[in-house]
Amino acid sequence: MARLWVLMTEMYGHKWASVHGDKDSGTWGKVLHDISGNQIAIGMQACASRTDDQAEWPPSAPEFRKMCLAGGSNLGIPDVASAWREAVEASSDVINWKFSHPIVQQAAKLTDWYSIRTGTPKAETVQNRFNKRYADLTARLQRGEPLIEGQTLIGQENAASELSRADSANDFLVRQRIKDQGLDKKTPAELRAGLRAKVGLKP
Repeated sequence: MARLWVLMTEMYGHKWASVHGDKDSGTWGKVLHDISGNQIAIGMQACASRTDDQAEWPPSAPEFRKMCLAGGSNLGIPDVASAWREAVEASSDVINWKFSHPIVQQAAKLTDWYSIRTGTPKAETVQNRFNKRYADLTARLQRGEPLIEGQTLIGQENAASELSRADSANDFLVRQRIKDQGLDKKTPAELRAGLRAKVGLKP
């Protein structure tokens, strides 16, 4: 929060302190408790690009939170409140539910479907846990990373497949050339002797 206060003061000058004071009273910390540094950067960019009547005045904590989370709209993902509602509804029939985006399913899975469905140990605690998971996954997507550790992105997967096919083709050509030259019928010692002779070394 201290770093955010410095950045906001640089952006809004005395207006920031006049509205929110010299330091956080605890409100901003609570409102932004599950917001990542990357999302805060998105919120700062949104503040800098505002053109409405309020552009010269700093946002409230809830407004800034929305700005931080708005980055996900460019990725075609629902906002965190909509994602939570969907997770709660989906928890009664996870297998057949048609998710609006894989990020909702993954965030709920990491949170624990049983906890979401039953609200245990406490509904508010479960929701906060989901919000944190969702924010982390949103940040991963914004950085261009896959949702799941070890998962290959579609583009990377295609590239890997191409390399695999190329390697297989090369292996086939090498084996075919060895067979054509009759090298497959020679012993390792004979192959070494032949190679040494080709490079001008004595056997």
